[in-house]
Amino acid sequence: MQSIKGLALLQQLPTALMYKRRGEEQFHLNDAFIKLFGISSEQLNGVPNFSFFDPINKSQLTDTQCPFEKIEKEAFPTAWVRLQTPARSLHCFITGSVIADGDGEWLIINVENNAHYAMAESEEGAHAQRHITFNQLLTKFSSKLIKASADELDVIIGQSLAAFGEFCDVDRCYLFEFSQELSLMSNTHEWVAAGVTPYIDDLQNMPTSDMPFLMEHINEGMFKVDDVKDIPDSAIAEREEFQKEGICSILCMRITVDGNPYGFIGCDIIGSPYTWCASDIEYLKRIGDMLGNTLQNIYNRRAIYAMQQELVEANKQLQKLANIDGLTGIANRRLFNTTLEKDLSQSCRRNESISLLLIDVDFFKLYNDNYGHVAGDHVLQQVALTISESCIGTDDLVARYGGEEFAIILPATTTDDAEALAKRILDNVKRLGIEHERSPHNKLLTVSVGVATQDLACDETCSDLVNKADQALYRAKAAGRNCVSQ
Repeated sequence: MQSIKGLALLQQLPTALMYKRRGEEQFHLNDAFIKLFGISSEQLNGVPNFSFFDPINKSQLTDTQCPFEKIEKEAFPTAWVRLQTPARSLHCFITGSVIADGDGEWLIINVENNAHYAMAESEEGAHAQRHITFNQLLTKFSSKLIKASADELDVIIGQSLAAFGEFCDVDRCYLFEFSQELSLMSNTHEWVAAGVTPYIDDLQNMPTSDMPFLMEHINEGMFKVDDVKDIPDSAIAEREEFQKEGICSILCMRITVDGNPYGFIGCDIIGSPYTWCASDIEYLKRIGDMLGNTLQNIYNRRAIYAMQQELVEANKQLQKLANIDGLTGIANRRLFNTTLEKDLSQSCRRNESISLLLIDVDFFKLYNDNYGHVAGDHVLQQVALTISESCIGTDDLVARYGGEEFAIILPATTTDDAEALAKRILDNVKRLGIEHERSPHNKLLTVSVGVATQDLACDETCSDLVNKADQALYRAKAAGRNCVSQ
């Protein structure tokens, strides 16, 4: 190990250092470290608090995981950590080493902030490299957000805030959403650095009227506070709320969706004031614009989906109007015709029989004349419901064939099964007990049914089958009605 005479040399080195004598508790900071973290002389008095955190799992590095402990055991650490000081915390790369002088050994931690670019030889080069890196970061998340579904959005927004927070070395980064009437705001997404207390659960449904100073600036596009102490006394309640959360500096940008305020994206610095630079403002604005564009796309997609659903529902209604009888709510003649053609063709392909029932309400004209058309319409509705409830086949179709006539298409049904259904319908209609004074059948409303079956020869058309059922119905009427005929 190289021998170094005196503490003064460590103190003056241009790289940020933390160091202490082996075996001692007290450690020292050189001028470059104090400048990097913006530590004031007041903050160095007493027992200053310095903590190391794992930036991934955010656990504090203590005991054997503490970098100084590792150096004591000759395990020289090189790692990314979140280093918290009395002034602020930063994402840093640390390298441990041991250096000897005439009086013993120094345990040294070299600290490099992730915003510094050693490859750049000038301040202008560092700024250009930082801008390039940020553009790469923005492109990465932009491509994710463009393809994001509404379900994936929360995760990607969280990742975007984390990436921005780590890149700009802030302590907290968040997204607030306004309620539709702008009366409330809620913290919907939050990223915090290691060692920083999250507040998302406490910041839900907050009245915007409680934050007039913040809202006034958000409405203008940006809320920028380098030092919370400078917030005027007219907004003392807001200043005290920020101070309660340990916030020293705040930067927020408005987000609009569909031309209306959606919310804002923001970030905080904790520990000591920080002067927001032009690149901080530019980067946060671009992240906010990216999220705003994504939310706009999601909004547009939802609006298009809602319109599509309305069209689907409208088409369903049109379909219903086109195929459903308005009075009885069962299939109309149009749907009957198309269904019979389809079912007859299918029965031939499957080598199955198909049956058809035609049902007529007996003496319906006399009923109308005696009780009126309103009562007649009510009877048709009752008969339609009874016929439908009498059917047990899932593929059966009950239709209003015309006037007081109904039809039932019975796929895969033999003549015997069709006749059994017809008799069940006769009995069920009589059980309704609908009074019909001009009916010869116990002064009750009855029906007549004609039954027709297409045999396995498949030598009949739809018209042939309907004619067979119509002739069977005619025979039932000729036999005195209130009966079934084939």
